[in-house]
Amino acid sequence: MLTGLTINASEPSPFVFSYSLFAWEIPHKMDALVSPPDSPVNSQTFAGSVILLDGFLATFETYLVGRANYFDPVVRDLAVQALASGGKRIRPALVHACGAGNLADSENLIKASSIVEFVHIATLVHDDVLDDASIRRDRQTVYADRGATAAILLGDALFAHALEMASEFQGNEVCRWVAAATRRTCSGEIQQSFLRGDFTLTSSRYKQIIEAKTAELFTVSCRLGAHVAGLDDATSALACEFGRRLGLAYQIYDDLVDVFGREADFGKSLGRDLAHGKVTLPTITLFSKLSKVEASRLRENLFNSGSEPSPEIIHEMVNLMRKHGVHNECRELLDEELSAIGYTLSEFTDDTIARRLDDLRQVIVDRVALLLS
Repeated sequence: MLTGLTINASEPSPFVFSYSLFAWEIPHKMDALVSPPDSPVNSQTFAGSVILLDGFLATFETYLVGRANYFDPVVRDLAVQALASGGKRIRPALVHACGAGNLADSENLIKASSIVEFVHIATLVHDDVLDDASIRRDRQTVYADRGATAAILLGDALFAHALEMASEFQGNEVCRWVAAATRRTCSGEIQQSFLRGDFTLTSSRYKQIIEAKTAELFTVSCRLGAHVAGLDDATSALACEFGRRLGLAYQIYDDLVDVFGREADFGKSLGRDLAHGKVTLPTITLFSKLSKVEASRLRENLFNSGSEPSPEIIHEMVNLMRKHGVHNECRELLDEELSAIGYTLSEFTDDTIARRLDDLRQVIVDRVALLLS
């Protein structure tokens, strides 16, 4: 039980925010794993549907946006625009799941959660420039609102502030881990951008890319939570392996949502990866099944017009995926990752951490069932 802790995110500046963390207790089992009946499974409320933390998520959101107070006044509004735009909050959920055993250090738990979310949001701000995206999470992007220059520099500033927060921890481990994870995440994004439209990619090469661009931040989230909780090396290594596997599973799931999801169920625009020629598991699986003539014709229809492919072309591609059983093959690969996660969980000697992490895994399982129902 934690009561009356005050988190003070202050610097020697006139802009000092103070956040009260009301009494809350970590449940042994997370109860809010499923969205309420008749409500869409909105990707923007992932963490809220995963964890009933009696205050953690609300306190985290307040602290996250409050860190914009560290930015110069001319930048602060842009930072708030990016930080307060909502999101799945999966990475903070992982930090908490691994670190909640140490209630005496809840300030660092909130801070570590904010670090990984800052890095994630920075990548999204940059992604919006790369994708020429005007809307994200039903809001105008910084790129659309203020232009490419402001968006690129804001993303850089968010990255830098994540490292600044990391430097506030004792020792240099947190800073090293966050810097390395950020580098690998950006490397994965660069590789994916270079390979747009190259659907001859092998599934193993695809896995290497998503391990960097997606799974790396999941892994470091678990590492930071374990560090705050003071877990032993063996348990920390298992937590990191869980994060890596969950990151891989989540990216495969997200690839499937873009192709086979229903917007009413998932609360976001779909088909964007296909329209932008991003290399995803469904597309490379489909092209591996087509003849050279079929693949050439489809590639020409997708990219030779000089503009985004029409909805009719996208629809044709999705129908081809269904015809060739792409969803079933991708589902098998996803099930393999989820099974591997289950094996990793069985290795934990701390049942409380294992239960918290398994609840996160179960959310993916439930959403996959909805997606392919």
